[in-house]
Amino acid sequence: MRNVIVSTGLMALATGIIASGGCGGDEKNGGGEIASPTASAAAETLLVELDDFYFEPEVMQGKLGQTFEVTAFSEGQQTHTLTIDELGVDREFPASDTQIFPLTLTKAGEFKVYCRYHQAQGMTATFSVTE
Repeated sequence: MRNVIVSTGLMALATGIIASGGCGGDEKNGGGEIASPTASAAAETLLVELDDFYFEPEVMQGKLGQTFEVTAFSEGQQTHTLTIDELGVDREFPASDTQIFPLTLTKAGEFKVYCRYHQAQGMTATFSVTE
């Protein structure tokens, strides 16, 4: 199942939803999905799915200095990581795990998002931070 859900805050399940795929396919949707958070009076949320062996969305975007509440969840059968070296993110997700954490974008650039265990199988994405 591949979902892209972006709402108020970075990686939180709830609020606003942008779906790129549906709720229920077993196949990976056509690549290149881009998710940008929606504006709100509260913090911004980004929802990230970790599955066997991909991330959804494949491209995430934000602005330098922006803070997100991230809700990341694992739908796969394997343990995965959400790792973004340049932004100081390295979190491990057992199967069916959900984690919510803050992320402030402290550097501009295009950063690789990857799973330490499955990078060789193509479990990568991109986080683009603009000034």
